[in-house]
Amino acid sequence: MRLGKHIQPGQTITVKKRGKNSDIINAIHGYMPYAIGQSKKRASLFKGKDKKETCKNIWNFLKDNITYLEDSVYFQDIKLPNRLIKEKKGDCKSYSMFTASILECLGIPYKFAYTSYTDEKTPSHVYVQTDDGIIIDAVWNKFNSEKPYTYKYLKKWVKRKNLN
Repeated sequence: MRLGKHIQPGQTITVKKRGKNSDIINAIHGYMPYAIGQSKKRASLFKGKDKKETCKNIWNFLKDNITYLEDSVYFQDIKLPNRLIKEKKGDCKSYSMFTASILECLGIPYKFAYTSYTDEKTPSHVYVQTDDGIIIDAVWNKFNSEKPYTYKYLKKWVKRKNLN
């Protein structure tokens, strides 16, 4: 996947029509540097007395301020943090990118959790889990909890030197 050279602050990344699951995962991981750049100034607003409180602050912010809106089957959009905050709506991909970028800026290790809820192994949902097990899934109705899944894959974001 070739990433765009110029990303605008309010950018939405559209994964190609009928893109594969791997296209979505590659887009999330590939555009993380841009999300991190947009989150540097606001990350300290979420800092709590410990990791768990920090994670809950992120979860509460998403629950209270961003309306969950699932993408269509045909187009999968990933909103970078500035766009997510501006539009006040997004899906699990955008929630996860926002969450991961805040954690990255605060130095809290995490992984993306890709899950499936059917016999199909292909993930249909993404959220973030810290390396010590705190779950941040603002789509789910309870902090530090996850919907019972059939399959779960944890994938760490790896910083790359060159984005193109």
